[in-house]
Amino acid sequence: MKKAVYAILILAMGTAVFGSDAPKDVEKKPSVGSVAAIDDGFFVDGIEGWLKKGPDGQTWHFAPDKPIEAGDNKIVAAGIPLVLLPCAVREQMITLAGQENQLYVRLWAMFTQYKHTNYLYSVYFLPIREDAAAPQTEANPPSGTESPKQETSEEESIIPSHLLAQIKSTRTPDLKKFQQIAQVTGDINLIGRTGYIVEENGTCIFRPDGFGMKVDGQQLLLLPNEARQTAEKRLFPSAGRARYNVSGLITTCGGRTYLLLRRATRTFTHGNFTP
Repeated sequence: MKKAVYAILILAMGTAVFGSDAPKDVEKKPSVGSVAAIDDGFFVDGIEGWLKKGPDGQTWHFAPDKPIEAGDNKIVAAGIPLVLLPCAVREQMITLAGQENQLYVRLWAMFTQYKHTNYLYSVYFLPIREDAAAPQTEANPPSGTESPKQETSEEESIIPSHLLAQIKSTRTPDLKKFQQIAQVTGDINLIGRTGYIVEENGTCIFRPDGFGMKVDGQQLLLLPNEARQTAEKRLFPSAGRARYNVSGLITTCGGRTYLLLRRATRTFTHGNFTP
């Protein structure tokens, strides 16, 4: 009887010890400010905050001064650092930050989501003074003086209203939205280019290919977003190299060229060409 009791106790202890590893196999969903991750494509319209260099010395973050309300009860709390994706606009901000490695800015940017983690793709920015005081107005101007003319706010002339309206019109980053962003940032809007998506040393790369035609050997590093995650799910289960027709934004930062993928469609040669 005692042996049976001991056996049950040992079995229970083993279950408790080895059973503790089970949650590690379940992918946890990181959150932003204790809420679910923000939808890929949500646009941030001129929010103020700090650009700062990350503790690792390589990444850069943007910490908003005020909460960002992204709909569906999703809110990024004030002060939460958001990783800025490498792009031409981010490089401009870093240049202005100088040796201080921080800069107070008003930022226009688009959220991306990759494996439940959020990033920001910078579209435009304005460096501003942290101590800038709100202008004071007089309720009753002195007699005989003209009321000062209302100056057009600086934000209104930054991004043309029709472009801003189209960028913010949909939550999903469609091709039209990418076209409008390219007009603001100066990035290249890539549409319908064929090539290979490959994974090398943990980095996902797009290599254009022209089926024997003269094409540059440039390879584009894929930035983390929902479209890249979808492409990777199709890529890794398949054997050999897979050819895709892709669209997205090409940007540069730190001497490297990146692609913010919008769409990747698998293409097949049907034996007509040799990959």
